[in-house]
Amino acid sequence: MKKILQPILGDYDSKIFYPLVIVFSAVFILIGVDKEAFRAVFDGINKWLIFNFNWGFQFFGTFIALFVFYLAMCKYGDVKLGKPTDEPEFSTFAWIAMMFSAGFGVTTWTWCAAEPIYHLYTSNIIQQADLVGKPEGIKMALGSTFMDWIWHGWCWFTVAGLAIALPAYRKDKPMNLAGGLYGLMGDKAYSSIWGKLADFFGAFAAIGATATPIALGIGLIVSGFDKVFGIELGLPGKILILVAMVVAFVSSAMSGVKRGIKILSVINISLSMVLFVVLLVIGPTNFIISTIGEAFAWSINNFLELSLYSDVGTFAVNEAGNPTKWAPGGWQNWWLVFYILWWAGYATFCGGFTARISRGRTVREFVLGSILGPGFITLLLFGIMGAISAHAEVTGLAPMWETVQNDFGAATYVILESMPWGSVTMAFVMASAAVYGVTTYDSTSYFIAMQVSGGNPNPPLVQRALWGSVVGVMGLTFLIIGDFNAIKGLSIVAGTPFFFFLMAYIPSIMKMLKMSKNGEM
Repeated sequence: MKKILQPILGDYDSKIFYPLVIVFSAVFILIGVDKEAFRAVFDGINKWLIFNFNWGFQFFGTFIALFVFYLAMCKYGDVKLGKPTDEPEFSTFAWIAMMFSAGFGVTTWTWCAAEPIYHLYTSNIIQQADLVGKPEGIKMALGSTFMDWIWHGWCWFTVAGLAIALPAYRKDKPMNLAGGLYGLMGDKAYSSIWGKLADFFGAFAAIGATATPIALGIGLIVSGFDKVFGIELGLPGKILILVAMVVAFVSSAMSGVKRGIKILSVINISLSMVLFVVLLVIGPTNFIISTIGEAFAWSINNFLELSLYSDVGTFAVNEAGNPTKWAPGGWQNWWLVFYILWWAGYATFCGGFTARISRGRTVREFVLGSILGPGFITLLLFGIMGAISAHAEVTGLAPMWETVQNDFGAATYVILESMPWGSVTMAFVMASAAVYGVTTYDSTSYFIAMQVSGGNPNPPLVQRALWGSVVGVMGLTFLIIGDFNAIKGLSIVAGTPFFFFLMAYIPSIMKMLKMSKNGEM
């Protein structure tokens, strides 16, 4: 079989390629035969993992975040990702723009106006403070949003990226997830069963995790056509949008990283910054700035408590009002624990792609840049849109909570529609979401193709197109199903196995940094 496919696909690792094809073929068959069974299987696994092991995911997730903060300050910060003479391949602005666009781009436009409102009405923390839907709860709602989208997410991506980059740039090893185990296993990491499992589960997690933003992104674009042009797109319209994104992605992929992804990312981030300024000026400026500052400070001051929050004070009571058994609310499980596992899936391709574009930077540059750079963009987007959304809700300017309950993505358009120049800003968001979808496609397919081709930093275009199409079809399939729980279920099932490899990366990174300092790599 390999002799037949290799001339078309180029060199590939059959131990990764065929299992991926079999697994996702089985997923598509299950959906086609009985989509209700598909929902039940993945949603059931999802709930079982979250509600039985949330404490473990929270503890280890917090440890990973603290480990990254340590890396930013430790004595190994001057270790270079590459030879002493290597210089960064991309400017700092382009580097940050590419990292953000590869990861959160399209998803942020879907959630930025909705998630703070969701927390304002459903957070156990806010409920226990008796601040549901009240102005006093806004800083807690937005601060909770900052926790998952800034602190935890980018910390995880940094660990994965650094683990891959160290052996790739200091020892000229293949750029795959197996390399993250180099500090523990040496050269055996690339041929051992553990290395192969890391590559397989990493690619599997990347497809599962990316299917979610692709589905949400298509839904956001569809809502945009309705809001901006008054055109309701059915299933044929969704398919056309996906096809257009695939065509754009292939065009971008043909241009290479230095042109396609870089140019699209820089343009989109630059225009997004302009929109941020516009929204800041035409919105309730003083309220926005004050809310961002207070929410950000609240998230930092309560970092450990929020990271390990388990609602231990909630008990079921009997008829006499006496506590009978511990019965925590489900909010923290569907909030931070879901994100931890989703980010574990994201960490594979975001970390891998970040490693690909980071040759020549020191460990300290890599750590601080990959957290503070994209984190600052995320802070602005969620801070500005979240504050405006919360202001509109509590003042009655727009029915944000009602909108969020019906359609998360529509919340962004509802809030923009209520402001000056609404048609212009909504059209921009729709176009921006499409571009972010293309960059996410491109970076994800680039990463998966790297894993399948044995860590080749410049994988064949055919493989990139193949895996990009798989991601797109998977996202469209979930959009057709119309069940976000099924999408979440696949994301978590895909991300959970790689969670354990991320934990193994920590001692591996420390060993590689020590070896680098001693001149051993």
